[in-house]
Amino acid sequence: MQKRSYPIISALILIVLSLACSQSLPKTSQLYPSGRIIYQSDEFGNYEILMIENSSKRMFRLTNNSANDFSPTYIPTLNLVGFISDKNNGWGLYTMDISGNNLKEVLSKKDTGVDYPDWSPDGKFIATSLVENCKPPQTKCVYDIYTMANDGKNLVNLTKTPNSEWVPAWSPNGEKIAFASDRDGDSEIYVMDKDGSNLQKLTDNKGYDGRPRWSPDGKTISFETDRDGGDWDIYLMNSDGSDPKPITANTTSEFSQSWSPDGNWLVYVSNSDGDNEIFIIDINGQNQIRLTNNAYNDMAPVWAP
Repeated sequence: MQKRSYPIISALILIVLSLACSQSLPKTSQLYPSGRIIYQSDEFGNYEILMIENSSKRMFRLTNNSANDFSPTYIPTLNLVGFISDKNNGWGLYTMDISGNNLKEVLSKKDTGVDYPDWSPDGKFIATSLVENCKPPQTKCVYDIYTMANDGKNLVNLTKTPNSEWVPAWSPNGEKIAFASDRDGDSEIYVMDKDGSNLQKLTDNKGYDGRPRWSPDGKTISFETDRDGGDWDIYLMNSDGSDPKPITANTTSEFSQSWSPDGNWLVYVSNSDGDNEIFIIDINGQNQIRLTNNAYNDMAPVWAP
């Protein structure tokens, strides 16, 4: 009679199933992220808005004029790109299709400067750093955090301080705005309700903390900082300011970070080769991928699907 070998067969089946599971459930950090990166570059002599596909690394030019176009942001609800331009008597706010067409002026007023725009999750409102009545030859104009309707009307100053307030970011639920301010002598990160009430300070150290950006689920805030001395790094912290931890930690500067739509990656700027280039990295600080490699300044990246 032939001897049975059920234990051996069972072991082989378990090995095959184990291999199949490991292949069908790869770690997120090992997947190449999809989407497109919108950023500003001085590759063409002045700052223009460009876009690069992550998968192919093909670059597309979205603006093409003699003005400086910068501070791009992607507006998911409207599928538009918002940005700042000096094309009309100062720094004004504009939108365009993600293809670079259908340019629309949102706000452009003489002696008014706008920067770092961010649209609310429903697309109905805009938070931005803004200064009114900043007339030449003034060089040190103090910005506040303003909100406005998405057509540029109904400007409301939320901060009204003698200090500078910068880079506002709406929370994913549209109820809060995070921003940076030097009101205590150096740049720290704050959060307030969308009407400017209930101000809370999230960071407090002698270094620079800036550019807060909410994760898509609203549980985490990324920011740039020089708290470790010398160079800048990218950190994550809980949305209440607790448990800050570095994502990058080296002798070069990494800054100007933004989240991927799925919350698993960050896009950022690094000066590791002497000029500013665009990189992406997963939220565990691994799998760094370089997207640009040239002799120009590639800056202010944001992620679009």
